[in-house]
Amino acid sequence: MRTNTGITIYNKYISSGAEKYQRTQIPAVAWTSSKARTRMATGGDLAADQAMIYFPYGMGANHLDPKAWQALTSKTGKWTLQIGDIVVKGLVTDDIKDAVVSPPAAAFTASMLKAKYDDVLAISSVDFMDLGSRSLWHWQVGAK
Repeated sequence: MRTNTGITIYNKYISSGAEKYQRTQIPAVAWTSSKARTRMATGGDLAADQAMIYFPYGMGANHLDPKAWQALTSKTGKWTLQIGDIVVKGLVTDDIKDAVVSPPAAAFTASMLKAKYDDVLAISSVDFMDLGSRSLWHWQVGAK
């Protein structure tokens, strides 16, 4: 498989009743996308951007299935592909986090991530393609 970019995945989980995100960079995937708008009957436009992302199986050294990943108490160094997680085209270093009062630290939200980067989408489908030889195995991920 020929890869054309790296991506950043933000895996969502709940900790102490709060929504949190863990950032993981995947250095080599194949990303194809289209930019579109849908005209609503009430007027205005709705973004209809979408992408297909192909992860070579060799990138999955620290990958876990979603339920196994969610069950971890320490998720450091592990990642998953689950519906609703955020993907960004490119290797970005921003962490999605809540504001902290002491010591003061500003929040960085998913909305701010979307405003900062062009290709920020949510995972809508995940398929593991394990047919043929191991060198052909990959994950096929749809995002909108």
